[in-house]
Amino acid sequence: MYCSKDFNLMYLFFPQTSKRLCKRFEIHCNDFPSDVIEMAALSRPLSLGMLYDSHSNSFCQGIFMWDEDTLALMKVSLPRPQTYVKVLENDSPQERFRVLEMSPVLQSGTKTGQITMNGAAAFLNHPEQSQHQERATLHYRTTTRLDMISQRLLQEAAPSALAGQTTATHVVSAVYFGAQAFLVFDSDCSNHEKNADIVDVLKIMTSTFCPNHIISSLNAAEKAKSSLLACSLYIDVGDWKSPVSFDEALEIYGSLPTLLGSKGERAVPLKVWLYPLKKLDKSSVCAALSGVSETLMHQAEYILEHLRKQIRICEDIIRDYINVNVIMQFPTLEDDVIAFLELMQEYQTTFQKGIADIVHIKEGKRERSLQDLLKRHSQSPFSAEKTNQWLENKETELKILNDFRAADITVVKSQAELQQVISHSQKTRVMCLTLYSPDVEDSFITALRQYIESDGIINDSLLFKPVSINDKKIIKVQLFIAANEDAEQTSFIAALIPGDDFPEYSVQFYHDGRIVSRNVKLGTKSDLVQISHIKHTSVSLKLNQPDTKRIERYIVEYRALGDDGSNNEPWKQIIFDTTSNRENCMISDLKSGHKFQLRYIFVEQDCMNLSRIINFKTVVTASPGKPLVNKLDRDTLRVTWLRAETDEDCPVLRYMVEYKEAGLEGWSSVQTEGLECECTLTVLHSTCYSVRVSAVYEDITSKPSEETPVPVDVWNINLLKRKSSILLEVLKLQTEKKPVELIDWTDEESEVKGFLQCLPYISQLRFDRLVYYKKQSSFQFLVNLTVAALKFETTGQNYTELFTSVCSYTSFPFSENIPNHQCDFLLDLCSHVKDYETQTGRSVLPALQPIYQSAPAVWRIKLSERKSSILLEVLKVQTEKKPVELRDWTDEESILRGFFQCLPYISQLRFPHQKKGSSNETEMKKRLLALNLSFEVPTLPKEVIELSMEALFSYMYYGKWDFLLDLYSHVKDYETQTGRSVLPAFHPIYQSAPAVWSIDLSERKSSILLEVLKLQTEKKPVELRDWTDEESEVKAFLQCLPYISQLRFNVCSFNDEKQKTAIQFLVNLSVAASECDEATGESFTTLLISVCSYTSFPCANNNCDNCDHDYVECQIKHSDFLLDLYSHMKNYKIQTGMSVLPSLKSIYQSVPAVWSIKLSERKSSILLEVLKLQTEKKPVELRDWTDEESEVKGFLQCLPYISQLRDWTDEESEVKGFLQCLPYISELRSVFNTI
Repeated sequence: MYCSKDFNLMYLFFPQTSKRLCKRFEIHCNDFPSDVIEMAALSRPLSLGMLYDSHSNSFCQGIFMWDEDTLALMKVSLPRPQTYVKVLENDSPQERFRVLEMSPVLQSGTKTGQITMNGAAAFLNHPEQSQHQERATLHYRTTTRLDMISQRLLQEAAPSALAGQTTATHVVSAVYFGAQAFLVFDSDCSNHEKNADIVDVLKIMTSTFCPNHIISSLNAAEKAKSSLLACSLYIDVGDWKSPVSFDEALEIYGSLPTLLGSKGERAVPLKVWLYPLKKLDKSSVCAALSGVSETLMHQAEYILEHLRKQIRICEDIIRDYINVNVIMQFPTLEDDVIAFLELMQEYQTTFQKGIADIVHIKEGKRERSLQDLLKRHSQSPFSAEKTNQWLENKETELKILNDFRAADITVVKSQAELQQVISHSQKTRVMCLTLYSPDVEDSFITALRQYIESDGIINDSLLFKPVSINDKKIIKVQLFIAANEDAEQTSFIAALIPGDDFPEYSVQFYHDGRIVSRNVKLGTKSDLVQISHIKHTSVSLKLNQPDTKRIERYIVEYRALGDDGSNNEPWKQIIFDTTSNRENCMISDLKSGHKFQLRYIFVEQDCMNLSRIINFKTVVTASPGKPLVNKLDRDTLRVTWLRAETDEDCPVLRYMVEYKEAGLEGWSSVQTEGLECECTLTVLHSTCYSVRVSAVYEDITSKPSEETPVPVDVWNINLLKRKSSILLEVLKLQTEKKPVELIDWTDEESEVKGFLQCLPYISQLRFDRLVYYKKQSSFQFLVNLTVAALKFETTGQNYTELFTSVCSYTSFPFSENIPNHQCDFLLDLCSHVKDYETQTGRSVLPALQPIYQSAPAVWRIKLSERKSSILLEVLKVQTEKKPVELRDWTDEESILRGFFQCLPYISQLRFPHQKKGSSNETEMKKRLLALNLSFEVPTLPKEVIELSMEALFSYMYYGKWDFLLDLYSHVKDYETQTGRSVLPAFHPIYQSAPAVWSIDLSERKSSILLEVLKLQTEKKPVELRDWTDEESEVKAFLQCLPYISQLRFNVCSFNDEKQKTAIQFLVNLSVAASECDEATGESFTTLLISVCSYTSFPCANNNCDNCDHDYVECQIKHSDFLLDLYSHMKNYKIQTGMSVLPSLKSIYQSVPAVWSIKLSERKSSILLEVLKLQTEKKPVELRDWTDEESEVKGFLQCLPYISQLRDWTDEESEVKGFLQCLPYISELRSVFNTI
């Protein structure tokens, strides 16, 4: 087997016969023997080289032309894998003959019993379909390879074995292998169902071989239909029993692709090519003409073969069913072909007789005689050149007439018939193509006959050669047929009329029965009119001036095509004469995105040129995307959309945004300045709108986009200007309730009652945000509405509940949360209602309770402006406690005592957040308020204390530790002055807050801190913000250590001076601890070590959340502090002789994770001392270094205590500089893992 690339290379070297086999006889080859037979194998056993008897339509089994070795050597095998599956709906014998590719000879053989049908070919004998049956057949065909005998073997002389085969006529020269299968599905059609049901089922099978997929693709009706089918099987490969059920047929059908084997070894012959033995028998001419040159013999053989071939062509022309109708209409054509055939047969006999006569001539004169015979043939009208030309002409004439018939072009044969068609045509225009006249006597046939009758004597009249129908004439016919696409407007006819009125293959144009032009040239490619530009609604034409004066005028015609491509529209004309100097023309008012046809007509003095029809399409206008509409506020819409796709030649200039009110006719519009895809519309509120967008081009505006409805989200109404009755009618039309926002209102009783009727159709009652500036009026309206609701009760409708329900939402009375204004509004409303109740004696507040139970989330109040008694009234009606934020307050005792009554109803007491850098006055007021309230605790009943303390103090801590310390100090002083015991009430505060104590010992006594720490239930860290050197304060702070978990310093925020004082404080603390240990016997040193022994000492953690430095900078600060602390303690020992190092030794065993040092600022000896205190090696990061040899050697001593040596900088020069400082340290590489 060959791959496709190998085959293509090999194909180039095949002889012509082999090439035709490879192309499956799809190419017409003039030199291919006409008597090679191509026939269907019909499942008969055969193979290459086997002999065939055409008389008995049988293969000579076991008899081969060549031996097995020769056949194997000279065989060529080519892959031809191809599979197709088709559904056969026609069950006639003719259809079966067609699909089995049976020639008339094979058909006759099957009828006489000469050929037995087996395998798939047995389908021919399947019982015919009865009138009570419904039938459809599935035809499966697959091919695998093409085997053929080398052309070289066929060109050699026949082997001696041929002499004994007297009955054989052909030898098998090529075989096409594969397999076929016919699955015939029958069912009873007594229920009068249509055949299409079976066909639909089988068409599903053609798309796949998977039974499961086929079953899943059937609908319920098709499954029911398939269960009634019976299937008969006719398959080339395998032994199958039939009929079978539909499901069994599916399984067999699914296995068909595997039946031939993985390599196609079980394939059977499908088609065979039979080579005539007479072509192999060289004795016919060669033996008769012994003593004659081989060249002359081949010429004689070629002439005989040529004559046989032309006789065969004539027979095919007469028998071809395609020509039947034409021959019946023009019998003269058939007479000419038959006459030509008879003359060719007669000449063939004469030529063969001439060769036979040469045999009797003496051997020395035979060659001369054969030369004379061949010369006479070449000079005769029967020469191949002349007879081939005549046959080509006839075939062309027949093709033209067949093409006319296929194009439904009327052909007339007389002048009278032509005038009849022209005068009675329903169309005003008639195009007529004048052709040859078949009734005129054929002069070439006359010449052939004269040559036969004159016994081969040649005269001048016999030198006639048929004139070929050249390509120009054929092109004219083709253009005429192509122009027939305008048959809706113009009648096309062809005239086969003898005469000299019009030349052959000329076109005449008639209008209203009169001839307009005797010479029409079709398909003219002229550049006088060119399409220069196509737009949405127009096409621009460029009019070029003619180079010659012969053109009288030219006409441009155009028309629109239907949506289905039909051309029923009449042509519209634009006429220009040669005196016009116009260079451009525009056809306008065209439909955008529509198909049109265009052609040109040029009228000259002696002819009319009609161009080919050109199809063009106007540019499509692209519509923008569906707009997206957002409401910026109640009167403003922001419209955005997707950009319309545009063409470079026809760009979008801008966009048009249209909008209209629902229910109204006519659109309002605005246009954008350019190509921006957004627009802002100012519309009336409380109105439904629709919005759409169009693209504006230079010559047209596109179709509008899909409309976007803009429903009303909130109904805004001014009751001073519009009646509530109108609003009621509109609200009743809604499918769902929506909010109503009042812009203004009236106190008229009738309007209040009218608005009350709207409440069942409202989801929320809102007020415009400007209501804050006319609160008193709004309060009275709400009171009036409440009173009206209480009075206006109807059966089954509680208007009081309706009123409170539309007002009970968290942001009442606004559409959004405006906390301060909302609280002010609700408190003032309550005050107004209370006054109203006092003045009128009516009870209104209970009806408003649901409003205060839902809003707000946090109560915000200024005690300097509003009475706490009003707040108390409001808080009492709540269903749950809520936070209260004091925006302002007063020191008046009565106000404070009144507010204190509110504490049991408060969940949290809050204060506004103060901006950084603001005055401390507000902060001090907060503290003063808390202190004043706290002092009232002992004077209140126990139950009030329990309810209020948690609300008061659990949220009194705002991150300021000083406040709690000052509070404690203040309470202590208060107890001393009054003798009251207040402190126990504060114990919960100091037990829970803060998480870390931060203190400035330069401002506050450590004794207060000690008292506070003792109240804690667990130890907490203490961070020192500042300190003092006073010995008494240092020792006092020492007393706090038992109650501290960690001692912290925020060293990241220290400058150099503060870091020195912090280190001095630690030294002082260590000294004080040692002295106290000796004096009292207690272990303050141990306590100091414990509060400093944590991994992030001296800061809260390694990440340093309380500073603005990054992690690396924090690590540097930590390392510098610890190194400086150690250095300071060393110096302290030298100066005083006292050692404080042992007390802090454990600190250096745990911190830090990485040592960071600048050797240019700190001695490596200090680093060495610190590293020796570690329990494990840690990395050292060098931020800077020195070139001093002593420091380098000093640092060298640190290496045994270092796990990694790191470089803080990424600069290569810095790294190299450091390496140059250590040229003699070989052991450095063991620890120098990263740099």
